[in-house]
Amino acid sequence: MKAKHALLLFVLGLCTNLVGALFKIQHWRGADILLIMGSLLEVMGILLFTYKLLTHPKVKEFLNR
Repeated sequence: MKAKHALLLFVLGLCTNLVGALFKIQHWRGADILLIMGSLLEVMGILLFTYKLLTHPKVKEFLNR
């Protein structure tokens, strides 16, 4: 998995959370599920991106700048 896939998961989670929040404001059904799924996608994206960052061979050079 590439880092762009992790960022895509994160952005997809943000969009899902936005739609879930709009559903919640309008009192429509499915808002709770959308908010939970959006949060899970965001967490998965952050964790995968952190894993990719920390396992990159040149991460020590990047962090020492």
